[in-house]
Amino acid sequence: MSRPVPTGDYVAHFDPQLDHHRAWLLAVLERLLVNEAQALEEGGSLRQLWSAPPAEPLAVAAVAAAASVTDRFNAVALVLPLVQEFEGCQLSAYPDPKTGAEPWTVGWGSTSYADGTPVQAGDTIGQEQADALLASRLERDGAWLAQRIPGWAALSYHQQAILLSFTYNCGPNWFGSNGFATLSRCLQQGQLEQVPAALLLYVNPGGPSEAGLRRRRKAEAALWCTSPTPARPPSPGGGRSPPALGASGSRHPNPLVGVPRFQQRDSAHLSQRVRTCFSSSCAMLLEALKPGTLPGANSDDQYLAVVQRYGEGTDANNQLQALAHCGVTARLVQTADFELIEEQITRGIPVHCGYIHGGQVDRPTGSGHWVIVVGHNPTHLVVNDPWGEPDLLSGATLNANGMGLQFSRQNFGKRWMVEPIGGGAYRHAPGKGRAVVVDGVG
Repeated sequence: MSRPVPTGDYVAHFDPQLDHHRAWLLAVLERLLVNEAQALEEGGSLRQLWSAPPAEPLAVAAVAAAASVTDRFNAVALVLPLVQEFEGCQLSAYPDPKTGAEPWTVGWGSTSYADGTPVQAGDTIGQEQADALLASRLERDGAWLAQRIPGWAALSYHQQAILLSFTYNCGPNWFGSNGFATLSRCLQQGQLEQVPAALLLYVNPGGPSEAGLRRRRKAEAALWCTSPTPARPPSPGGGRSPPALGASGSRHPNPLVGVPRFQQRDSAHLSQRVRTCFSSSCAMLLEALKPGTLPGANSDDQYLAVVQRYGEGTDANNQLQALAHCGVTARLVQTADFELIEEQITRGIPVHCGYIHGGQVDRPTGSGHWVIVVGHNPTHLVVNDPWGEPDLLSGATLNANGMGLQFSRQNFGKRWMVEPIGGGAYRHAPGKGRAVVVDGVG
């Protein structure tokens, strides 16, 4: 549905006493967090607005006092690909199957738009709006669950994400309701280790949806148990600390927070822009591990200058020498797989991966492209791409936004773990991925 874009100075007219103004600001901040995280780090008027207290309690859709924007983003970022894996998306409005009319639904199951306007017959939306509506719905559900489930703030990002997935599937009022006694009791009594088994009870046994629900509950249970990390606010002042490498019992967010995104498109080396993905991704890795090493704008160009002391920037050995010069000991692995990625993320280390980006997904072609993997779940990886968002199926570039992308494991794996078959083409070869693996930080 086409809607006119409002005009005017939103910041000047922002009223913290109005719930829908706070909801708008929350959406803007989270959009910045995904696509332009540096804008949040630099502060400014939007963050000042967020600190302005409302005069009255906020509606559920705009609750913000319980957790930071970053905390809620992590749970929603984790669960979005999981929900999308098991839900359908229709970009044209369709009627309720019982009434044949209202409520009309569009996207991933939205019956209204961000401003509260109901979906109507004949409405159509784009994929980006559908995804945004889904994220908004998950945010509302998270705020609602935070008010009802004891100890919500102490749950890991993974655990919060799974309860959001379950809520999307079963409705927001399940906790404490008839038919959900086992799961509710586990959460009420803090018996978190029993939650995965409890989830498997809710599969509509004997019904037509049982098989699909069993797959979904198994995926939810697996994510619940994956690298649990307590949800916590960022450190005072928003500063970042380098990850603890190999520390026994250490816990790190998944996706990792504080990993920057450098764009190769804005390189001062005009003739080299399309060839600097390796350097820009290594610069992200370096700055994540040693914050402040590359200060200021175009930090990846600063790192590229170090690489060029050793030779051509597309050569892996030169990159490894440049990282060593900056205090990061790393090696190139050509037998990488998803298990390696998961191990590194658990240690708090982003993973620098090279994949074949051109051609169709089942027969990729080209010279390769380098990105940084900063998180994972059972179905997707979370990636910072220095060039932009790719279409993993066709090999095309969708846009220049490369922060916090969701890469399907299935499609990325076919481009990452490959072997050459001649003529510039490759085929899927499990366990043969190219990655830069960090062994130590000095």
